[in-house]
Amino acid sequence: MTQAMEDTLAVSDKQAVKLAGISMRQLRYWEQVGLIVPSISEQISPRNTVRLYSFQDLLELLVAAELRHRPGISLQHIQRLVAHLRARDFDAPLRELKFATRGSEIYIQYPDGTWSGDSAPDQLIYHQVLALDEVGAKIQTLRDRDPATAGHVVKRRGVHGSKPIFAGTRIPVDTVQRYLQAGYGTKAIILEYPSLTPADIEVARNYAAVG
Repeated sequence: MTQAMEDTLAVSDKQAVKLAGISMRQLRYWEQVGLIVPSISEQISPRNTVRLYSFQDLLELLVAAELRHRPGISLQHIQRLVAHLRARDFDAPLRELKFATRGSEIYIQYPDGTWSGDSAPDQLIYHQVLALDEVGAKIQTLRDRDPATAGHVVKRRGVHGSKPIFAGTRIPVDTVQRYLQAGYGTKAIILEYPSLTPADIEVARNYAAVG
C-alpha cells in the first residue's frame, strides 16, 4: 500500500470489525476506554454517529485484536500494557513497536532493538512475533481485486523486498506457506485474507512443495 493510499484510506466501523474479527460491541468498548479511537467520529443525529478508521487506526486495531485472540491474554492485560507504554512517551505503541507472545505473556521490542518483559531472556520467543507487514496486507484486502489475477504470483520492485506476492494484492506467498505449514486449511486462510482464493492457496501449496 502506497503512502498516498495510507493517507486517504478510511473505512467504516462495520468494515473495521470484519477485518479485525471482533464484534461491534468490542469495538465500541475499546473506543470507550480509549484503546482504539477512530480518527473521525461525528455525530450527525442523536442516534447516529459516523465513525471512520484510518490506515493507522486499523493497524492499531488489528494488533490489539491479534493480541486479544492469543490464548490467555485479556483485554485488561493489553490496556495496562498500552497505558504503560503511553506513559513512556509512545503516543501510539500498538503501531510504533513490535510485540511477541509466549503463553499469556507479552514482550515488547523497542526501536533500538531491545526487548522488555521477558522473564527468561535465553528462551526464543520470536516465532510468535506479530508481523506488521502481514497486518498491513490484511488491511489491503479492503480494496477490490481483479478476479483475473487469482492464482497468479508476481514480484514487484520495492514491495516486500521483491518477494513473490499474489497478483492484485500485497500478500506474500510465504505468508500463506507459513499458515499451510502450521496446519491451516484453505477456508481458514481465506478467512484471514479474504481477497485470496482457493487458486491462490493451491499456488502457495505448490511453492511449499518445491521449497
